[in-house]
Amino acid sequence: MARVPLMANERFYYDGRNVEKDEQFDCEEKDVSLLTHSVSPRARLLEAEPKRAAQKEPDEPAPKPARYRRRDLEAEDS
Repeated sequence: MARVPLMANERFYYDGRNVEKDEQFDCEEKDVSLLTHSVSPRARLLEAEPKRAAQKEPDEPAPKPARYRRRDLEAEDS
């Protein structure tokens, strides 16, 4: 069975030893959901974090300052 790298969120006992907080360790593929998706996750996936951050897009596009200046000038001229 494949081993999956995880990062510990807290100290806990796994696979016959204590895993320290912020320690990288390998776990069985069948234990990944138990350790990462429980009510209080004890670990997080190493590979998923950069991908999620890279794919996140802003909710609204950034406004263009030139448009605001033009509107203000048009309002003053009128």
